[in-house]
Amino acid sequence: MEVLEKRRLMAFEDVYEASVRVQEAFLGSEDYGRSSCMSLYSSFRNEVLTDEIFHAAAASGREVYYPRVVRGLSRHLEFFRVTHLGELSPGSYEIEEPCGGEIKGDPAVFDLVVVPGAAFDRKGGRLGYGKGYYDHALKGLGCRVVALAYDFQVIDGELPMEEHDVRVSAIVTESRIIRV
Repeated sequence: MEVLEKRRLMAFEDVYEASVRVQEAFLGSEDYGRSSCMSLYSSFRNEVLTDEIFHAAAASGREVYYPRVVRGLSRHLEFFRVTHLGELSPGSYEIEEPCGGEIKGDPAVFDLVVVPGAAFDRKGGRLGYGKGYYDHALKGLGCRVVALAYDFQVIDGELPMEEHDVRVSAIVTESRIIRV
């Protein structure tokens, strides 16, 4: 997919610069402003960075959770509270995830979930990496789901969506916030 290749080829300086702008926009958004219990992701393969969001959320007293892939008969995500980024270490797929005896969170109490993705459309369609972890974890939740992305990840037209795919409520990029 062209979008993933373009993201993969980004220099770290460009990832950092764009990520700072995305995070600033997110931290100024009403979605963040109304949240008290949220889930973040650990960036991977040049995804938008989330460290500044974590630091701001933790400093303001928000509860912050990160997903961990649980393998077995049913592969799925479980969410664990993180109070400092040192609690994360490489896990499944070499993505940083909670690694110890953390407090397990119930996604039903989250008021905001921040997700990554490969590509997005303006109607909230999200293309992940094909495993369906987030779709399964977020199905039926009533909270806002916000994607962080670079402008080039928001495509014209519509992404193919299946019945089990979960749409995002908003997409925050370095130049805009797209409300769905």
